[in-house]
Amino acid sequence: SQAKYNSTAGTDFPSNSYQKIASAATKSAGSSSQTDFRFLSYFLRANYSLMDKYIVAASGRVDGSSRFGKESRLGFFPAVSAGWIITNEKFLSKIDVLSFLKLRASYGVLGNAEIGNFPQLGLFSGDAGYAGNAGQRPSQLRNDSLSWETTNQTDIGFDFGLFNNRISGEIDYYQKKTSGLLLTVNVPATTGFTSIVRNVGKLENSGYEFVLNTQNLIGAFKWSTNFNIAFNKGKVTDIQKQIIEGGVSNMNRVEEGYNVGVFFTPEFAGVDPNNGDALFYKNKKGEDGKLDRSTTNKYSEAERVVVGDPNPDLIFGFTNNFSYKGFDLSVFFNGVRGNQNNIYGMGRYSSASMLYEDNNTADQLRRWQKVGDVTDIPQVRLYSTNGSQASSRYIVDGSYVRLRSVTFGYSIAGSMLRKYKIEKLRVYVSGQNLLTFTKYPYWDPEVNADSFDSNIAKGNDFYTPPQPRTLLAGINISF
Repeated sequence: SQAKYNSTAGTDFPSNSYQKIASAATKSAGSSSQTDFRFLSYFLRANYSLMDKYIVAASGRVDGSSRFGKESRLGFFPAVSAGWIITNEKFLSKIDVLSFLKLRASYGVLGNAEIGNFPQLGLFSGDAGYAGNAGQRPSQLRNDSLSWETTNQTDIGFDFGLFNNRISGEIDYYQKKTSGLLLTVNVPATTGFTSIVRNVGKLENSGYEFVLNTQNLIGAFKWSTNFNIAFNKGKVTDIQKQIIEGGVSNMNRVEEGYNVGVFFTPEFAGVDPNNGDALFYKNKKGEDGKLDRSTTNKYSEAERVVVGDPNPDLIFGFTNNFSYKGFDLSVFFNGVRGNQNNIYGMGRYSSASMLYEDNNTADQLRRWQKVGDVTDIPQVRLYSTNGSQASSRYIVDGSYVRLRSVTFGYSIAGSMLRKYKIEKLRVYVSGQNLLTFTKYPYWDPEVNADSFDSNIAKGNDFYTPPQPRTLLAGINISF
């Protein structure tokens, strides 16, 4: 893959009728750039089936990527799987209620190379000119040993069908063990740099996935349902004593014993009713190993701790399909639960006790105003920090249930259409993001700011535009 970019800009045109750079009185800017990457892959796969009961598959692939060091570009990723269709055995042939039952298991190794195009190279930038003289500067540290991030994954599950497949589904358990995590690691600024991409640490993920399909009604009026839900738990098991942070004010962190990207910041303790000061838990360990949970109004005295996780505990989807004669209706809900979002990017400007001049959120109306006020909003102090620092005050629940889409249609088919050489005609209306049920206090719980380079910057909301509510109407014609 090779991409080349060129741009030019001009200002001071005679009028709006002139649309070309040549007509600009001032050619104000111009630039060009190029980026490249290459993959080379070899793949072998074999499948074997015996008596329509026993299925075995094996594969092996070798992948090479230009994104890694010269000595580490190749990776080998094997996989093997097996399945047993139990309902094809004689001992289950007389159980009418059981339409289908298949037991399966698999093990494989996966490789990850999604880290940008040149993380392994020592790069220079030609933007260090001074006093009209051209100049270059080093802009990235070199890492010849950078290699593939690998994940060993084990899956065990079964598929089932009941009552002539009126009810069907899947149940799965998986375990992923990832090593050589590709992460942006902080380095001492005395090196002239602040970070480098390295293979650092190990991560484990495990969880359950359930799928249930039902044909509730199968007559002239049809109704079918699909429900799926997945539970996941992740934990970093080894980080090799590296400090890895990112996101708004470096509030995301890779911390041993926790999931990737947890929020690591001082813990907000509320407001002092006597003076309106913001309070924080000290969270300092004493010599006896006990944690000091007393509060302070001095932000510098509060230790940073894990206060939230942007990774959801579960995700789910729920679809109902209805049809009657030519009419059809589809309704799809989905959602997540158990994740937090960091609204500090927005909060420090719009929910920060009038620290800046931005329009403020309505919760500032319940701010502390007089002695004895019990509230969670500190006293307003224009241009003064009073609880507006990065802290758990800005970590909020990001769980939601969303009516993702609704589609209603009517199909026409028959001799009347064939007269015009039309096989089928369908008119429909649909909507996306119609309703959202959430306690999220800002625009959209399902957003993540894209202005941070760190690959651990999850769950950050920095004035990120919300997803639009979309209404569509259309006609499908088949000739």
